[in-house]
Amino acid sequence: MAENFELQPLTDEQVEQQRIMLIEKRDRTLAAVKAAEQNQDPDELRVADEMDLSSVGYDQAFEFRLRDRDATLLKKIDKAIRRIEAGEYNFCEECDAVIGANRLLARPEANLCIDCKEKQEHVEKMYEKRRQRMTSFEM
Repeated sequence: MAENFELQPLTDEQVEQQRIMLIEKRDRTLAAVKAAEQNQDPDELRVADEMDLSSVGYDQAFEFRLRDRDATLLKKIDKAIRRIEAGEYNFCEECDAVIGANRLLARPEANLCIDCKEKQEHVEKMYEKRRQRMTSFEM
């Protein structure tokens, strides 16, 4: 009887393909960040009216969110590459279970098995609900 592929670790060949793909993804993300920095206009804040200033402020806030997201992604990619080099890529950082091949192929930066990730998301949702309740009491 064949075992469920989802619960199988990636083969050494697949791990190497993931490493190459992660390096390429890191390079593309770094290039996009550098291009965005080069395209930023330092004179953008010298605008004629309040509507333009508001628009520029929104655009800058959006750019900062994208940069934060890219910085977080780059950290995750680098961590995944280090995990590959250490021979830990196929295993969950939380419980040491195998991270299913399907999960790693779909989300190469994953460092948790699906069960641990679901638990993490559940805890995050609980904190979010608690923050929302605390905020609503302050109003």
